Amino acid sequence: MEDDGYVPCMPLLIGTDDGLFRVNDIPFERGDAERVLDCGVVTGVETYDHTDGVYVASETGAFYSPDGVEWTDLGVPLGDRFWHAGQSEVWSVLAATDGVLYAGTNDPYVYRSVDHGDTWTELKGFRDLPSRGHWESPIDPHYARLRTLEHVPGRPERLVAGVEAGGVHLSDDGGQTWRDRRDTIVDDVHQVLPISEDVWLAATGYLDHNLENLGLGHAVGEGGLWRTTDAGDSWNRVDAGNDFSYIRCVFVHDGTVFFGGGEEAPPAWVNDSHDAALFESTNFGRDFDRVTYPGEPHEVVETWTVHDGDVVCGSGLFDVPDPRDDVEGRLMRRTDDGAYETVGRLAANVSRIASID
Repeated sequence: MEDDGYVPCMPLLIGTDDGLFRVNDIPFERGDAERVLDCGVVTGVETYDHTDGVYVASETGAFYSPDGVEWTDLGVPLGDRFWHAGQSEVWSVLAATDGVLYAGTNDPYVYRSVDHGDTWTELKGFRDLPSRGHWESPIDPHYARLRTLEHVPGRPERLVAGVEAGGVHLSDDGGQTWRDRRDTIVDDVHQVLPISEDVWLAATGYLDHNLENLGLGHAVGEGGLWRTTDAGDSWNRVDAGNDFSYIRCVFVHDGTVFFGGGEEAPPAWVNDSHDAALFESTNFGRDFDRVTYPGEPHEVVETWTVHDGDVVCGSGLFDVPDPRDDVEGRLMRRTDDGAYETVGRLAANVSRIASID
């Protein structure tokens, strides 16, 4: 057969507030995305260079697939927290280089599996962190969420846990014991992104448990994008003066730092008066340029990946009390000239994306 030069696009997995979808190419038409996992709100989609397949965290559990089509429930313990709180949710999943799996829930607990999910053990040292009594969640019932679990480049035994809302905490022995580092950063941690052994970025929001008890809460929150150069011992805000400081995700590719933010916390995102913005920095945060994108000024960019060499991101309106019928999930691609174009729409918010082989 004659080679026509066509190179097929890698499949893309799209996590939404209504399950996980798959498309075989972008751009795609409305309705082309196939739902491959009916798991409710997707809270994480992870792939790794050191292992095959893809891992998904969601409100109904954690799942694994070797190909993005067939899925296995990893059986992370959920259980009933309290009679009024219902079942736990999985908010983060991590596949370590030594084959160990970790999962974080919204109790929050940390679990570990050495047999790819056949059995799980709670790492109870995470319960012993002194600041745990001050952790809080922005929803009712108020239980914090372990939003992010990460390994550090060059330090496979080190785990970094980011709690919404409860700060950043560190383990140097695979999660058996933990160091409480809540006092080094604002409480409301959405993501920690290790760049090197000592340099990490953190995307944060506004919720402060102590201020919430005073009836202030989000109104006086700082949020913002933070950076540490000493492995979490201290943090400095790199987007000082940015009004769009409620940030869910930061992404780095080819020397450019990307993030999107809102002027206020999610309950306000539903309002026409609320604005969101998208920023890029080519000098690792010394300054940021605001860039235009489809869906502004209301849709918030929540997730990023690289797909067939292009930066791709997803947006929507997340965690709003009454979802708007006129706002759908959006997938965007950054073109060679730095512009953003819509390459697909879904009925639900696009919260997580990952490209798979």
